[in-house]
Amino acid sequence: MQRKWVPILYALWVLFAPSRGDSQHAQPGSADTSASPLLIFIAIFLFLMLSIFEIDLHRDELRTLGLVGAPPIDSALLAP
Repeated sequence: MQRKWVPILYALWVLFAPSRGDSQHAQPGSADTSASPLLIFIAIFLFLMLSIFEIDLHRDELRTLGLVGAPPIDSALLAP
């Protein structure tokens, strides 16, 4: 059943090649390596949100390891 889809997928690949910017005349090694600033912003934003959610989810484990939260202040050092 999967072999049946290969010619169709190849035909779609060839059909949409001009809209993707793929051309047979491109020089090897001349690929555009720039990324959209919006794409970079979205990737950084999603990474930060994932980090915040993971830290929040595992806060108790990180606190027992001493990686999250300030250590408690010794009561002898507090003012009267």
